[in-house]
Amino acid sequence: MRYINAVLWTVAADILSLFIALTLAGSGNPLIRGISAVCTFGILVCVLGALGAKTASADRKSNKGSALALGMGASAAALPLASWLTLFFTAGSSFDFYRWYKLINGWGLQICNFINSDASANALTRGQIWLMLPVSAAPALVLTASYLTNKAKN
Repeated sequence: MRYINAVLWTVAADILSLFIALTLAGSGNPLIRGISAVCTFGILVCVLGALGAKTASADRKSNKGSALALGMGASAAALPLASWLTLFFTAGSSFDFYRWYKLINGWGLQICNFINSDASANALTRGQIWLMLPVSAAPALVLTASYLTNKAKN
């Protein structure tokens, strides 16, 4: 159940982030885009950080092991990493996945726009696609770090 929760909380963070990102997406002002990027990534950190802390607290009380954190992190990053792999393998083809990638990784939409603001995957270079990998790995990193930090507390 905890792995499904990790996926659902990641989707919730994405939806909340998209609300902010799409509200501010019309602005071409780099300052507004930067504020949007900080806010949307902050939503991911707060939502998944809270899940990691809550789960770690419950596991600490029941004496469960910390190995579960890696599974939760992998679950949280399953969709974003699958979207990155799809983007990586379809870039340059007739299947334009970049728009979908931005929606699946809503917390990183403005970060992706800073990397390449074009809406087409054909405009992406391999280097730019590699720069987007940390955006997709962020849910796993945030959730696992929060869990392990809170699990270590006495």
